[in-house]
Amino acid sequence: MKLIFDKEVSERLVKFENVDFVLDFDHELSEKNESVDACAGGISRYRLLAIDKGKLPEVFDAHLDSEFGPIYFKKWGEMFWGSQDLYAKVEGSYNLIALKTDGEYLSHNLLIVDYRGKL
Repeated sequence: MKLIFDKEVSERLVKFENVDFVLDFDHELSEKNESVDACAGGISRYRLLAIDKGKLPEVFDAHLDSEFGPIYFKKWGEMFWGSQDLYAKVEGSYNLIALKTDGEYLSHNLLIVDYRGKL
């Protein structure tokens, strides 16, 4: 499985140096205690976090391959996309990043968060 970024998203991510990337969908890494939307099976918002290299919490026990190295996530979240590749692509007039598989959208607003220095 891979997470494939379009050119615009790649240009945003290449600015981060010496980081690990985490696909966080249940606010495991958050500056404030966020409630989780139970209707979405525990997923309330997809966020791609840049964290300091080597500071990955153990709870992120799986990864997707990408041009930026592994993108870590919690293995149980895989049930929402199966063994499919994921795509992150800027879409629409608001320059929002869509996260999707070949068959469906997981999010119309994937956030990129600089979480360095917070672990």
